[in-house]
Amino acid sequence: MKISLEWLGDFLPNAPLDPQAAADALMNGGLPVESIEAHGDDTVLDVEVTSNRSDCLCHAGVARELAGLLDLPFHEPAPVAAESASPAAAAAGVTIEALDLCPHYTARLLRNIKVGPSPAWLVRRLEAVGLRAINNVVDVTNYVMFEMGQPLHAFDFDKLADGKIVVRRARPGEKLTSIDGHARELAPDMLVIADARRPVALAGVMGGLDTEVSGSTVNVLLEAARFEPLSVRRTARALKLHSDSSYRFERQIDPTLPARAGLRAAQLILDTAGGELLAGLVEAGAGGHAPRTVTLRFARLNKLLGIDVPTGRVVEALARMHLSPVLRGDVVAVTVPSARLDLNVEVDLIEEVARVIGYAQIPVRQTISIRVTPPDLAARARDLIRTTMVAGGYFEAMTYSFVSDALAPDFLPADARALPRAEPATRKADANLRPSLLPGLLEAVRYNETAGTPGAHLFETGATFWYDSAGQLVERRRLGLVGGTDLHDVRGLVEALLAKLDAARPVAIVPEDRAGYARGVAGRVDWGGTPVGHLGLTDPRVAAKLSLRDAPAIAELDFDAFVAGAQHVPQLRPLPDFPPVRRDLSLVVADAVRYEQVERLLRGLDLEHLEQVEYVTTYRGKPLEKGTKSVTTTLVFRSPTTTLTSEEVEASVQRAVTAAQRDLNATLRT
Repeated sequence: MKISLEWLGDFLPNAPLDPQAAADALMNGGLPVESIEAHGDDTVLDVEVTSNRSDCLCHAGVARELAGLLDLPFHEPAPVAAESASPAAAAAGVTIEALDLCPHYTARLLRNIKVGPSPAWLVRRLEAVGLRAINNVVDVTNYVMFEMGQPLHAFDFDKLADGKIVVRRARPGEKLTSIDGHARELAPDMLVIADARRPVALAGVMGGLDTEVSGSTVNVLLEAARFEPLSVRRTARALKLHSDSSYRFERQIDPTLPARAGLRAAQLILDTAGGELLAGLVEAGAGGHAPRTVTLRFARLNKLLGIDVPTGRVVEALARMHLSPVLRGDVVAVTVPSARLDLNVEVDLIEEVARVIGYAQIPVRQTISIRVTPPDLAARARDLIRTTMVAGGYFEAMTYSFVSDALAPDFLPADARALPRAEPATRKADANLRPSLLPGLLEAVRYNETAGTPGAHLFETGATFWYDSAGQLVERRRLGLVGGTDLHDVRGLVEALLAKLDAARPVAIVPEDRAGYARGVAGRVDWGGTPVGHLGLTDPRVAAKLSLRDAPAIAELDFDAFVAGAQHVPQLRPLPDFPPVRRDLSLVVADAVRYEQVERLLRGLDLEHLEQVEYVTTYRGKPLEKGTKSVTTTLVFRSPTTTLTSEEVEASVQRAVTAAQRDLNATLRT
């Protein structure tokens, strides 16, 4: 924003300003000055005004800042304009139909003016701040905006139908040709200034061409109002129509300005264009300002600034910023002026004190202290889960926290019941908090199928809820995943994840039926002997409810168990120096014998140098007898000190065969 030093002199009459001193004061006070330029006999500062300091988007506001920062007297002239005996309210009317978007609208009426060129002093000041002179009436509205911060608009009163102003939302299909000559389609959420028949201005943005002041204008209606910032911003952006007026309204204005600025503009129009000012305001809505009080604790100020500021110095600094401080023990209370919309809490006052005493008075330490906090184990576990899942080809999902009545009984733990919420938020029957992550993930799979992306691999971590058998609320954080139709892939990913969390803790899958899973194709996941979840294929009935093409492989695990059981200290395992020796072992056992029994037997033998037992396949059919199956595993042997011989390995394999024959009634398939 360009600021004229000559213009500032109207508010700081007893202190001729040195341009560099003024720029330095503003810079140190938080208003950077981009440049200092000569403009004829004047000097212009280009000031960068932050978005929270709308009070400084005018000369009066910047002068008030300089008065406080430089400890100078500040004088704001009170506008005075002679009024005729005729009341303005008898000739014009104002109605607000959208008080939420326009809390206050004022108008003044001037008659018998003579529109023409502005006087030289007015042209000079407008040009100094980058504006082009148009005519005396329009120039006055711009002048007052840059002087006091209140945007105004002048209408040719004789072109307003029935002499009425109606502040309302635009109606469907309405259009307005703005003063730049462009016809604009209006949306119903846009606030317009209308007369008795049609819109004549975009509120807070730009006036209309049909009612603009021209050389033939004799009577003027002068608008000064407050508009809701978000409404102005939306309209300006939607129409790509930004102006000096919208820039100020978007950042809010002093609520006491409309009446004062309107009178000031009327005064200048009378001075430059003559005419008659009708008596009184024509207004609607509520004006004025309810003063607010903010307190400042000296202890808090000293702690935040890092220095001890004397009480008298604090009170003086606040007084210089026109905050009327009142000392109450170790607290000072201030009354915030209507223009200072940025002062709302204690820390804002601390900043005011710092600006006045000078940021240079606040010491800068050469060192800083950093408090090392212990790692968040839950966050580390969550990051590891995400990394492993994404590496396995899965995408993270965030699903709805509620589940429909149709899916609520599925995936419930034994002896549990769903947790209904008090009032459904939608018309759908989504009336239960989710007892499992799987219904939401399966619905996401269905959504992907309908969008042409079948076989989505998804995972999610989140909270689940249910009532236990005693009626107590249970909340568990869980990990859910839905893969393709191959259960081996899901099981492999679960085992890989658990191995990353703690490679030394054994994983076992124990066959166990569970709600929501297909019978006979589900199992409990035991980790180090502790149950941590389940995996299996989706129950075909659940898949049918969701109209899924197939029954995906699924798993759901206890997230809190991961956090409790994870090995968070990195473990060093040296790379092997010697090669492994692998031996396949195919055992023919009864159909009732589970693979878990075979693996547990082989691991329990403590075979010398046995490193791993790997599942290969299960075969049923000829030439095996009915009711039997062949389970093939690979035994991996490795010595840390030497290369194993075939004889050493064969002795261990023979021990395994003998034990299987004895304990599982197995035979060796050759």
